[in-house]
Amino acid sequence: MPDNLSDETQKFIKDVVKELNAIQNIDLGAIRMLATSYEMYMQATDILLKEGPVIEIKYEKAANPAQNIATKNYAQVMKIMTEYGLTIKSRGNIKAMKSEDKNDSPLDQFLKKGARERR
Repeated sequence: MPDNLSDETQKFIKDVVKELNAIQNIDLGAIRMLATSYEMYMQATDILLKEGPVIEIKYEKAANPAQNIATKNYAQVMKIMTEYGLTIKSRGNIKAMKSEDKNDSPLDQFLKKGARERR
């Protein structure tokens, strides 16, 4: 993990790793990206909360650049979390897929029937 993560991000990533149970070495890159994106989102959000969404740049009102950083990193965090089943909806989808695995789909039945007929 990156060295300078906040305590909140470190706790979040520890919770993610606990939730994933069977984490493999191949997943470590995605976990690192999640940690980095989450930290950037948190830092940008803190700036937005302190400065507001509109700031003054060279005597003109402008959108706070931290908004762009927060938005991009939020999207990245959600994408990774969804991919790993770490959102409420994606966990529900994974559970639904697991329960469907017990009952063969029509395609599975067709393929199994074809395999039996070839024997």
